[in-house]
Amino acid sequence: MCEFHLKDILKDSFISKKNIIKNSFPKEIGTDYMEKIHIQDGFLIIRTIYNFNQSTKIEAKQHDTKFVIAISRKGNSTYTNINDKKTVPFKEGYTTMSLFENTKGYREFIDKDIEQIRIILDEDFLQRNLKHSLLEKYFIKSNKYLNLLNFSPTLIETQILIDDILECELQGELKEIYIQSKALELLHIELSKLEIKEKKIILDSYDKEAIYKAKEILINNMQNPPSIIKLAKLVHINEFKLKEGFKDIFHTSPYKLLLKYKLNKAKDMLKTGDYNINEVANLTGYKYASNFTNAFFKEFSILPKELIKG
Repeated sequence: MCEFHLKDILKDSFISKKNIIKNSFPKEIGTDYMEKIHIQDGFLIIRTIYNFNQSTKIEAKQHDTKFVIAISRKGNSTYTNINDKKTVPFKEGYTTMSLFENTKGYREFIDKDIEQIRIILDEDFLQRNLKHSLLEKYFIKSNKYLNLLNFSPTLIETQILIDDILECELQGELKEIYIQSKALELLHIELSKLEIKEKKIILDSYDKEAIYKAKEILINNMQNPPSIIKLAKLVHINEFKLKEGFKDIFHTSPYKLLLKYKLNKAKDMLKTGDYNINEVANLTGYKYASNFTNAFFKEFSILPKELIKG
């Protein structure tokens, strides 16, 4: 792997037209393309395309405070911070949200062909527009050189908006208004991920005990299970925490968990040969044997009568 300092690879002679920089790398390293799209003061969208001749590591410095959303459209790379040894991944098909404060490190390009879209917000923009929802929450409280806030698959909505911005054929003021509206919509969609992440429920020991108790109540009353409202009251937690708690602990909803339990219980009963289909349906809480048969087949891809015969 080749390792370079940025000051050593940038040439004085390169093609530059307005906000486009092309082929600033020496030929032995590869080719590069960078396009800057100015949205507002302190709000930039940068498209970069690198075609390296081999795997490359480049020194990168950031003296200011920046919030960066990186959408990796092609290829994989990483950024490793020297100060705290933290690494930020940039993976094809994924979006990365990071805070950079006076950082110095290395960008390592694992693949030779890289394409990224970066949304960059500086501290002044954050002060003017996102002081409470972003700046105070993550910059002032974190006191870290580098903070990875989110790493997740790129949303389809994000991909569409990027294409709308890059492929806009309007001219003049209409183009500026169009791109700004799309960029703000894009920013809103991405920042919404942080709100969803914050709303993720946190369960303490009391909550977890209540969730396990709720599961026990459902199983013990599978013939006539309580409603979600009643179940929440029985274990003394609210409905939202009950539902989200089941998702967090059991990775499913209360009644999907109960359904799976009932059908597995029914399967075990049928295998013994001691029960007929009507009896099993009744014991597992089905009023009609036909409903039980349909649910059983959907779960196991076999009819109850075939299991009995087997």
